[in-house]
Amino acid sequence: MIEYVLIDLDGTLLDFSAGERNAFKETINKYSNYVLKEEDYKKFSDINEYYFNEYSKGNMERKEFHYNRFKKIFEYLNLDCPIIEANAFYIESLRYQANPFDDVFEFLDYLKDKYRLFIASNGMTSVQIKRLELAGILKYFEKIYVSEAIGYNKPEEGFFNYIVKDINDYDKSKYIIIGDRLDSDIEGGRGFNIKTVFLDRSKRHGNVDANYHINDLREIKKIL
Repeated sequence: MIEYVLIDLDGTLLDFSAGERNAFKETINKYSNYVLKEEDYKKFSDINEYYFNEYSKGNMERKEFHYNRFKKIFEYLNLDCPIIEANAFYIESLRYQANPFDDVFEFLDYLKDKYRLFIASNGMTSVQIKRLELAGILKYFEKIYVSEAIGYNKPEEGFFNYIVKDINDYDKSKYIIIGDRLDSDIEGGRGFNIKTVFLDRSKRHGNVDANYHINDLREIKKIL
């Protein structure tokens, strides 16, 4: 019987792509007169994703991830901007980017009185909590678990070990994780032997190795 629902944040509840785009635009406007083109946004997103994945795999420290993404994009744009300062500005801007998807409130309202809800997110604690507050959804969650505070990233086993120890219930049959990433949410949940729900908003994936596969959070009513 499921009691604890672990929910990813970016790409699941909040539109990270929109937030990333806005924060990147504000950062470039702050440090240059460069007019961004559509392909520039895509390039930054790709760079950010690549270095984030390297960080998540333990191949680099957080500071390296932050430094490398702006070093690379400034090289691509041929801009001479302060890398560390720009990254700090970007992170601060990102804190205020809170764009919930259309299905989020119905999803959370449905679950809130049936299960204990927890955020399980990679990222920075202060950024994620601020965005949850601005989106108006912090109130739904009993606790927020963020990789920076835990010391492990999804999909590492240590991330999930920390959560079950903190909740103080080691019965894995009572847990389920909902997320949009196969490499962190689903791989992490499967590796820890808890049930998984893959949210495929883009409908680009066929059969995936998850217990459940949905395209809209409101489909959770068929599962829980």
